[in-house]
Amino acid sequence: MSPGAVFPAGPRTAVPRTAGLLCVAAVLLTACSAGGGPRAVPGPPPLEPLASAVPCTPEVVTDAGELREGACRTGEGAYRLLTFATPAGEQAWLTEARAYGGSYLVGDRWVLVAQHPGALDAVRARLGGTVEGGAHHGSAHHGSAPP
Repeated sequence: MSPGAVFPAGPRTAVPRTAGLLCVAAVLLTACSAGGGPRAVPGPPPLEPLASAVPCTPEVVTDAGELREGACRTGEGAYRLLTFATPAGEQAWLTEARAYGGSYLVGDRWVLVAQHPGALDAVRARLGGTVEGGAHHGSAHHGSAPP
């Protein structure tokens, strides 16, 4: 069988052939974008907006596809700045981290960590978010008078 018999040349077949190829391309694109293929998850947002609110210049500790983490120190104390690619990643990190104590300023796909909630007050005024506490460790006194 000659190629001309399978795909006969001529003006009558040019449009149907082109339309057929466009149809196949559309089906493939739709299948891939509708869950038929892998989806790219955007990476975590940059740390700079969080660092500007502290203010500090973080040393990047982790720069991975699922999270970005930096550390810095100011007169208020030490901070950890984290951004996450997904809300689920943020929640999983918070669930594990709370066992270690500290105070967390939690926003949409970002967390700031400090040793005490007072260190987060000024940052919260600039960024918003919710202050949450982790587990408390050590003696009940921590320098304060007993109840």
